[in-house]
Amino acid sequence: MKKDDKKVIEMKENDIINALLGKREIPTATMIVTLDNKNNIKIPIVVQGISRKRLDYLKKTCARKNKLQGDEYDAAVIMEATTNFDWSNPKLLESENVSDGKQYILRKLLAGEISNLIDKILELSGYGKEMEETEDIKNLSAEEE
Repeated sequence: MKKDDKKVIEMKENDIINALLGKREIPTATMIVTLDNKNNIKIPIVVQGISRKRLDYLKKTCARKNKLQGDEYDAAVIMEATTNFDWSNPKLLESENVSDGKQYILRKLLAGEISNLIDKILELSGYGKEMEETEDIKNLSAEEE
């Protein structure tokens, strides 16, 4: 067992409260999207995790007659999570003759690129991560003794 894991297990209520009150770092990742293989044109898209509250809001804004518009929702999530540029930049919108960043994303990116970006954003938001079970950690510490 790592020392850090042992310290976590031994945390007391006050330590936990202080940790929860501290500033939380939002995880980010840089995804590289290839726009043109022939000419080797690539762009970096820096994305960050999104809160549950914000994801719920995006779902509400992308629902029509109580039915989620999946493509629109995916594009909204990508727009929300992107930190290094604005998908709604007027130059981008004019170039594809669209009215908003969601439409631009859906027109410019391939389906697999959108899917990969969504997967990474959700991972950064805490989805798909296995939390360590205390029992497993305790078993490891008992084996070391």
